[in-house]
Amino acid sequence: MNTKTLLKIVLPALAIHADPGLQAAEKPVSDGGNKVSVEATPKLYFFDYNEGVGRDRAQFLERYNYQASGSNNRSGFYPDGDLKVLVANPQRDVFSLERLGFGIYNQRGKAKLDLDEVDFTGYYSMYRSATGGINYLYSPNQVPGGTDPLYTTRNSGYVGRFNDDSNGHSIYTIDRTRYGGGLALKPKLFGNAGSFTFKYDGYQRDGNRFATYALGGDDVNRDAPDTGTQQRWRGFNMPVNEQMNRFSVNLSSAPKGFQMAFDGTVEKFNNRANDFTIGSFANRGVNSDRINASNSPVHFIPDSTLLRGNFRITKNFGLTTVAGGYGISTLEQDSFTENQLGVGYNQGKITTNSAFLNINSAALSWVGLEGYAKYYNRDNGSTFPATGLIDPTDGEQLGVRINTIESFSYGLSATFRPTILKSTITVGWKGEDKDRDLTWSQGSTVTGVSSIQPQRSLYRQESFSNEGYINWVARPIDGMTVRITPSYLYAHQTGLISEPSESFNLKTRLNYMVNETISLSGYYNFKNRQNDNNTFTDALTTPVLRDGSSLVQNTDNTQQSSGFTVSFIPSERLSANAGFNWMRNDFASYFISSNRRRFEAPNSPVWFGVRDMPNYLVDTYVFSLGADFQANKKLNFSGGYTLSYSKGNNASGYIASRLENATGAIDQQVDNTLQTITLGADYAFNDMLKLRGSYAYDHYDDKVYSILSGGYHTVMMGVSLGF
Repeated sequence: MNTKTLLKIVLPALAIHADPGLQAAEKPVSDGGNKVSVEATPKLYFFDYNEGVGRDRAQFLERYNYQASGSNNRSGFYPDGDLKVLVANPQRDVFSLERLGFGIYNQRGKAKLDLDEVDFTGYYSMYRSATGGINYLYSPNQVPGGTDPLYTTRNSGYVGRFNDDSNGHSIYTIDRTRYGGGLALKPKLFGNAGSFTFKYDGYQRDGNRFATYALGGDDVNRDAPDTGTQQRWRGFNMPVNEQMNRFSVNLSSAPKGFQMAFDGTVEKFNNRANDFTIGSFANRGVNSDRINASNSPVHFIPDSTLLRGNFRITKNFGLTTVAGGYGISTLEQDSFTENQLGVGYNQGKITTNSAFLNINSAALSWVGLEGYAKYYNRDNGSTFPATGLIDPTDGEQLGVRINTIESFSYGLSATFRPTILKSTITVGWKGEDKDRDLTWSQGSTVTGVSSIQPQRSLYRQESFSNEGYINWVARPIDGMTVRITPSYLYAHQTGLISEPSESFNLKTRLNYMVNETISLSGYYNFKNRQNDNNTFTDALTTPVLRDGSSLVQNTDNTQQSSGFTVSFIPSERLSANAGFNWMRNDFASYFISSNRRRFEAPNSPVWFGVRDMPNYLVDTYVFSLGADFQANKKLNFSGGYTLSYSKGNNASGYIASRLENATGAIDQQVDNTLQTITLGADYAFNDMLKLRGSYAYDHYDDKVYSILSGGYHTVMMGVSLGF
């Protein structure tokens, strides 16, 4: 049975089911009945990657738009097709089916059946990405002075050299397939007393990636200290085979004025890739005879099950609304290695509890008030300690263990509506208090090695911050809306340097409808985050360095973005738009060196010093044009152009000079341009037949690392058949 015959059977049946008064022999085009439309578009694609590297690698564009014609992924032809089916009546779309294809590695589809009492939905998507062609410089010794001379000694030389067991320039590909469906029982089925929704979502990831690992001290041949310890840092070609299945339900009802809802989820993750052990590499690779065979896992990605439940309730008391809720989730490890079970590690479990309360009131005519409070607690219930695996008394087996994270956040806001400029002003305040219960290594009395202690880390147990903000929305003239939101955050203590001790943010936006044909919009955003309240010290008993002071890590990150868009619609036949966007990321922090690893005994001082404060600064500019022109009733043209340009540096000062000495500009500078041109045309011979064509050209030019440069042509020709 071909597709056309199947559609002739299925579509009238769907139309009759959606409207019982419609007979099979009737033509479904009446105003009160269902209309059926089908559009099938067989397509032929031609693609060609030009310039850049050869077939055994992937240029920049090929990484994110992977194509193939048989075994050729550089140029060729391939067929594909689109399908759109719609059954609709004046009230809604009763049934829709859509499939879009852009090659065997890039396609997607969705379907929906919307009846009076029940909904059915389904979807899928497939996408491949690739990497390869970059000669990564993994070893810090590529930069002169990148590794302290002491790091090449017998006991700690494993970071001095990187060992690549992946056979060089392999193309690493990942295929992502997502799929799912759902069933919704509408309130009408329950007499408008509630609703029920069931959903299934899944994904599959297949392919291979580049993975690295570091061997332990006993996993290399210590009889050859000059070469054995240099075998510790390694990389290999690792297969990927992962699957996730998620089942979720939603129940909602409104008894006696209360709106209640429950969300429940069961999510199962299954890793089916090979479990590599050190023994897998003992007889492979350069100088692999220096590796001792072992059944210790190299990478362990556990199978896991996630259970989540959330309950919410809302009640209106006149002009005041009160909402609250509670949620709980558990993440459990399902499978364990032989090594884990052998040392008594038989439970991997994290439990999270959360609750919130929100009050929103318009009881006062001149101001709206809102307040909220949120509680969050994450508890690590995994086996601890597990001697020989995670043990605070055995050297490097534990740096820091997060036992619990508990946070409490709260806030208040007031909204005013003064008549000046037709404004709405919201003034608010937020606060957050976060506590972490941490276990640090006690060190080993046998080996004389301790773990990273609190004084030798930038990790702290407490965070406390306050933030104030103002949100102003004004309509100064007809057709214009202005939004300005400044905010300021201050934290006198932070747990991580990624948490700002000070942060100033500004968001602005303007929309203006000049007239019926021209509209303008623009924005400017600014964010500055700083942190200088986390320190290093070499002593483990007093928070000072040898000279009596602490070494503060100082970070400063400024992000800015701005842009505008102009839309021009002079007639029903022509529409055009132009836009420009600018983004800047400016980041600086101390580059701190030490005389030895922080995994050292208390009687071995670790001296920290600032070498430089390198600056990362990259600007990106994006300009775009687009137009759509209906030449006549049959012929339509469309086109677009996009230019993206990025320029900047990954470091400055001492670090920049070291990078340039080792690699030229490759690791130090950013200077690339991406251009895209798209052209399309549709010609409708009649209501049943339409000819479609498109051409696209992308070109990526990297002035720093030319091996990534290259272009990509694609031509599509298709015929749309309507039924």
